[in-house]
Amino acid sequence: MPNFVLAVEPDQESPVFPSTLPVEVPLGLALFIILYLVMSKLVVPRFEKLYTERQGRIEGRIEEAEAMQAEAQQALERYQREIHAAQAEAARIRDEARAEGNQVIAEVRAQAKAEADELVMATRADLETQRVQVKAELRPEVSRIAVELAARVLGESTSDVEADARRRGTIDRFLAERA
Repeated sequence: MPNFVLAVEPDQESPVFPSTLPVEVPLGLALFIILYLVMSKLVVPRFEKLYTERQGRIEGRIEEAEAMQAEAQQALERYQREIHAAQAEAARIRDEARAEGNQVIAEVRAQAKAEADELVMATRADLETQRVQVKAELRPEVSRIAVELAARVLGESTSDVEADARRRGTIDRFLAERA
C-alpha cells in the first residue's frame, strides 16, 4: 500500500487558520449578539406569551373538567339517593299492600265465618222447626199405636184403653218426657 502523505504547500493558505479569521470572529460575534437581542426582545416574549396563554387554556380546561366531574359525582350521588328512596317507597308500598291484603283476607274470612254461622243457625232453626212439625204430626200416630199396643197387652178394647189413657193423661206425659 502506498503511503500518502499530504503536504501543504507553503504558498497555500492553512485550512485551520484562514487569513479571514481576524475579520470573521468579531463579525460573527456581532451578528450573534444582534441575533440574541432580536430573539430575546421579539421572539422569546411571543413564545412566552403563547406558552402562558396555552397553559391558561389548559388549566381552565382542567378546572372545567374537574368541575364537570364534581357535578357528575353530585348527580350520581343524587341519583343513588333517589334510587334508594324509590326502593324504600316501593318496600313501604309493598308492605302496605301486604297488610291490606292480609286485612282483606281477614275480613273475607270473618264475613265467610259469619255467613257460615248464619247458615248453621238458620239450618238448626229449620231443623228444629221440622222436628217440632214432625213431632206434632207423629204425636197422634204414636198415641194411636200406643193405645193399640196397650189394648193388645191388656186384652181390652182400644176405645176403652184410649178413654182411660186420656183421662189420666198418660200418653201426653209419656210423650212430654221423651221430648
